[in-house]
Amino acid sequence: MNFKDLKHKIKEKQKQLAQTIKNQKSKRKEVPYGYVSGLDYNRDDYRHIHIAYCQFFNNTPYGMIEQTCHTDPRKSTIESYMKTWESDLDEDVRDCA
Repeated sequence: MNFKDLKHKIKEKQKQLAQTIKNQKSKRKEVPYGYVSGLDYNRDDYRHIHIAYCQFFNNTPYGMIEQTCHTDPRKSTIESYMKTWESDLDEDVRDCA
């Protein structure tokens, strides 16, 4: 897989996750106490994928990605995404990067 294919794959996953989050948020008024199972997990997952994507493809410093968040992301989760994506790249592409 090359960089373009990998970027497209990740962006599609983010679009699907964003749609899931949107659907879950709209159901909050229908359930007691506004708690929808899986919403917090999906938001957290989307956040970490976004941070890993920005750092992996654009070398963006974390301070430029999130400026108003009061909780730090889990570095281990971000690193695991980046390692997975690196292993998905073809060997030829990895050697050039």
